[in-house]
Amino acid sequence: MSRWAGYGVPAVCDWPTCSTEINRGLGFKCERRYIETEDGEEIEEDGCGLYFCIEHLALGCVPEHDGFTPKPDTAEWEQWMLTDESWELWRQENPEVVAQLRQRHDLEKAS
Repeated sequence: MSRWAGYGVPAVCDWPTCSTEINRGLGFKCERRYIETEDGEEIEEDGCGLYFCIEHLALGCVPEHDGFTPKPDTAEWEQWMLTDESWELWRQENPEVVAQLRQRHDLEKAS
């Protein structure tokens, strides 16, 4: 699944049972980090690339992350892409994606 990322991209924590609102900036991304062990040794730990709220990010990249399904872009973000004037050029360059987003949001409104 391809998702937008960045500090300006509203999102929801990827922990399956969490609905905390975050953004997809690096501050919420589970990524490679360096940890100092109790004996002062520095070790490198890979991350999974998912995005978590502070509570779940603090757990580190636990093995369970491998089974997590990334949550989709929020409706708020997709509406922004479809309506904000700063995205006009992107909409012109990506008519197929825009059509899919518009169709999805029209279907959501009908539900």
